[in-house]
Amino acid sequence: MKLEMSKTKRILALLAILFSNVCVMADLVITPVIGQIYGYYPENMNAVNYIVSGPMIVLVIASLATPLLFKRIDKKIVFMIGSAVFAIGAVFGAFNDNVYYVCVMRTLVGVGEGMVNVVGIAYISDLYESQKDRARINGFYSAAMSFAGMVFSYFGGILGQAGWLNTFKIYYVTAIPMLVLVILFVPSVKAGSGETVKNRDSGMKKEKLGWKFWEMSGCFFVMNIALGATVLYYISSYVMETGIGDSVTAGYSGTLKSLLGFLLGIAFGWIVGKLKRFTITLAYLLAGAGILIMVLAPSAVMLYVIGTIAGLTYKIAMPYNYSHGYEIVPASRMDDAVSITTAVYGFGSFLSTYCAGWLVSGMKAETYVKTWPVWAGVMLLLFVIDLFAIAKERKEG
Repeated sequence: MKLEMSKTKRILALLAILFSNVCVMADLVITPVIGQIYGYYPENMNAVNYIVSGPMIVLVIASLATPLLFKRIDKKIVFMIGSAVFAIGAVFGAFNDNVYYVCVMRTLVGVGEGMVNVVGIAYISDLYESQKDRARINGFYSAAMSFAGMVFSYFGGILGQAGWLNTFKIYYVTAIPMLVLVILFVPSVKAGSGETVKNRDSGMKKEKLGWKFWEMSGCFFVMNIALGATVLYYISSYVMETGIGDSVTAGYSGTLKSLLGFLLGIAFGWIVGKLKRFTITLAYLLAGAGILIMVLAPSAVMLYVIGTIAGLTYKIAMPYNYSHGYEIVPASRMDDAVSITTAVYGFGSFLSTYCAGWLVSGMKAETYVKTWPVWAGVMLLLFVIDLFAIAKERKEG
């Protein structure tokens, strides 16, 4: 369903949707100071694990529930609720340093992240009808994610020098404006609108998503765990454990990754046009090889060059899974595909910190970096699995 509206209103709506990435990328604010958080609560490791990655499991629940709301509530109302919940959790997140208070606020952040990400992507399918336009706009959405990540990583590292609680101040000038833009510019989409809901209401048998979608989602799930346990969540650990810098170094690394990710998002439509189905396959290969190289030759150069390349594979995987998902599922399941992809991202990211800890314990490793070769092997295994999937797709014609 394409919304009928003027070009100006469509552009303003798109800008509001792109700006909502300050919610989607909110966790990058604390990425440069994760080490500080663990040191601040040495007796509450489980609570700290939740502070770091807990919003991701909440995001899973919220993202799966959000399409159900589309059937009963105007999409704009859903967007506003998600934005408001996020703003409350983010802005008031560090008003008290009680570990359980912070956990509650981080829970609200997770609810907002899940709702906003799903409804934002769903709006793209409402605003743009053709597959080509959707892929291009999903690339812009990914670019906006990178830009938000760049700002958050940079200022997170700078503000973190005065203590990790100080990093939450950046939400004052991002979360509230996001809510205002959603209220002012996002168009109304009445409950029950859209092809997915119409098919459900008409009593049609729900169509299957298909093995291609589940193979893509399964690999994306594992990818989120592997990247979260290495170059995404634990880049500050890499910096400290190898002795190549401090929180500012980690912040600069995240900023560089986000800057190049922004350019990558702008070019995403062109990249997919050239690589097509091999886009994600190449991403698995680059991630696995990059993580392994970083371990074998740790240095600032490796952090900024190879670490950036490995981290950028996530910037390819996210828009690819949304865009390709549109193409390989029935039209009646598009909202479900967006919801599941978001849930897969959230659940994988949530498990990443726990899996990283379990692997450290299981290997009796002294540092997180010593477990990275295992995660590199996991990414290379995904590369092989996806090659087999491509072969099967071609065999089926």
